[in-house]
Amino acid sequence: MEKKPLPDGVTTYPADAKDIASYGDASKALSAQTIPIMVDSAQLHSRLFVAAFDGTGNNLYKDAPEHRTNVAEAYLQIDAARRKEGLENIGAGYVEGVGTQGGLGGTRDLMQGYTYEARLEEMYVKFAEQSAKWIREDPGAKISVAPIGFSRGAEQAAGFARLVHERGIQDPEGMVIKRGANGLIEHIEFTKPPLVAPGQVAQAVGLFDPVGTGVPRDHDRRLPPSVISGFQITAEDERRNLFQSTAIMDAGRTEDGRFLNVTVGGAHSDIGGSYSQNGLAIRSGNVMVDYLNGLSAQPFLAKRAVPSAPEMNVVHRSEEHQFIYSTSLYDKTGARGVQTELAPPALCRIDCLDAQPVDKALAEKFTFKPVAIGAVLAETAASKTPQLAVPNDQLYQAIHSKLPAGTSEAIAMHATVEAKREGIVRADQLQSVTLQQGNVWIVGQTPGFRVKVDLSAPMPPLDESIRQSQALDEQRVRPTPDRTPSPTLSM
Repeated sequence: MEKKPLPDGVTTYPADAKDIASYGDASKALSAQTIPIMVDSAQLHSRLFVAAFDGTGNNLYKDAPEHRTNVAEAYLQIDAARRKEGLENIGAGYVEGVGTQGGLGGTRDLMQGYTYEARLEEMYVKFAEQSAKWIREDPGAKISVAPIGFSRGAEQAAGFARLVHERGIQDPEGMVIKRGANGLIEHIEFTKPPLVAPGQVAQAVGLFDPVGTGVPRDHDRRLPPSVISGFQITAEDERRNLFQSTAIMDAGRTEDGRFLNVTVGGAHSDIGGSYSQNGLAIRSGNVMVDYLNGLSAQPFLAKRAVPSAPEMNVVHRSEEHQFIYSTSLYDKTGARGVQTELAPPALCRIDCLDAQPVDKALAEKFTFKPVAIGAVLAETAASKTPQLAVPNDQLYQAIHSKLPAGTSEAIAMHATVEAKREGIVRADQLQSVTLQQGNVWIVGQTPGFRVKVDLSAPMPPLDESIRQSQALDEQRVRPTPDRTPSPTLSM
């Protein structure tokens, strides 16, 4: 009998009662944490920018919906609320994880994380541009920042907090950017005075299981004085030597109540997300949603339904992903390794293990309240329905084959549906399919006709796209061989 492939490429074992209870314990600890209200619709000048750094190898524009991380999910919710619901006082920026650029450079980046600084700069440009827009609209705008991240992205979130502290909000007008061959920023120069002085932008940090293997450890990731609150979720069951946790925040609650670091059951990506068997990741994401919602007087993120199926509530044996992964430290001690040094001695001189003392004057500008624990959505029948098989659709096969390697079936099928809606119904009507800046562009043989699929927009599940594709096929009772595409541009 042919061996059935593993859903996430590695074996799993059931999350036990202790693992599940750890998430309830995390919520209980969080509910006792007082955090600043950084944005309030009743305070017309308040603004909050969420800086979302994805994990190593994670890219919401290429990953299937079931493989998106908690960081990607938070960003997509904010982005959708801004575009569809008119959310104006909260903005967000998203930067893909290290190694997602592909090629040999991407492989080296996966190993070393050498694009650490470049990705901080990419986010800073997004932050500066959004801040400048807010200030143009309201010169009295009071802007705060919430850097969030997973894995090396969590290390970047900490580094980004330092960058914001050191720069304040620079004026993007007239900035000079030099990019390398990979398209990432190599150097940036600001030519005008800052819009907000260094050290005067209040920050709150949310981290999913920071791991700093490689280049991130060459940089200072100590949280600066302007970070007035922080929350870290740490994986208990990660075994790989190369994935030792970084204690950006000390375990437990700090004496001054500024930070909280909770440990929960699961391996690295069981906490940050990206596995399809994601019961633990959803729990972890929901805990972070409560923290982020607590930064606003009006909750802006929704929790996800927690799956009840036993096969969804598992711990992954992540060390099975690569033969090179050693677990000798865990095997010897029975516990995960922890990195406590947050900066090389040459950069921190005195205390390399702790965050810098809080700026009390900055913190006193905010009202602090305990975190409210929100309700979790009920699991729907649809979420329990097995996925349909991808049909033998020639147009789908052609589109998928032209997209970059690793592009998910869900993205390719969604693009197929959009192409069919615009009249491109056969593989021989395709001229090109490209992925550029978060959009799939499908160009037909007829000059001037093309379809744009925005991958940052909420995407239907694979099952739904399959049904839509089949329904469109059924509507074409007598398809015309030389049918030309509609000139409408799909968004």
